[in-house]
Amino acid sequence: MHASHDHRRAILLMLVGLALLLCLDASGKYLGAQGVPVGASTWSRYFGHFLVVLAIFSGRDGVRLFRPRRAWVQWVRGVMMVGVTLFYFAALGYVPLAEGTAIFFLTPILTTILSSWFLHERPGRWTIVSIALGFCGVLIVVRPGSQVPLTGVLLVLGAACCNAAYQTLTRAASASDSAPERSSTQLMYAGLVGALLMTLAAPLWWTPGWYLDKSLITWVVFLMTGVLGALGHLLLIRAYRLAQATVIAPWMYMQLLLSVAIGWLVFGAVPDTVTLVGMLVIGVSPQLTRLK
Repeated sequence: MHASHDHRRAILLMLVGLALLLCLDASGKYLGAQGVPVGASTWSRYFGHFLVVLAIFSGRDGVRLFRPRRAWVQWVRGVMMVGVTLFYFAALGYVPLAEGTAIFFLTPILTTILSSWFLHERPGRWTIVSIALGFCGVLIVVRPGSQVPLTGVLLVLGAACCNAAYQTLTRAASASDSAPERSSTQLMYAGLVGALLMTLAAPLWWTPGWYLDKSLITWVVFLMTGVLGALGHLLLIRAYRLAQATVIAPWMYMQLLLSVAIGWLVFGAVPDTVTLVGMLVIGVSPQLTRLK
């Protein structure tokens, strides 16, 4: 009974976490439409993330927040996360939220490929079938006549590659380190690295006057990006603490349905039937890796 209760809590935390992260994506798309530079949105996302994690965990962990067991891993993971956000926020200027989410779901497949190359994890036959099926799903979504620009597709693929590298590096560190990194430290460095990089890169992304004539809603969305990102990742981590990945992972594909709902509610964009079929193919394909 206790395990069943934990599983329900984990699934609920997972769904809320995914919804928050999709709201983050929608925020990036909205800010871009309001003339906010991608670099500025990314800076706000990570600086806000840093402040939220500091407020939540500094009282409990103190200076341990800034003392990772493998500093280089945290720095490289942080760089990869910045790449994910930059690519994805830029992509959402070209592609609808639902289609972008669907293409981004190539991450599990790309992670499998990277793991086979760098971690020498030999994929099974169902994994190979999954990769092929997921690629077919992407081809359906970005088919000629789908009005999904190639630039947007390439940017989403860049984000998915960075995310796959981030996840592969995390798996490699976990497999080789008998003392796992504190989740609070991982969350901290995700925000700290991004905030530092985007602050140093400000001369590259700063556009004179971008902050002028912005509405109150735009500023609220701008300031909330870090909160959405930090809380979304925190809920996902806590969900995985309550239940095994085999219990939670199938529910991650609710993100596709949530992306359609948020895209419709916020931007009035609804994928056509063929695109929905492609999204379904992408969502189903990673499940084949669970077959023996």
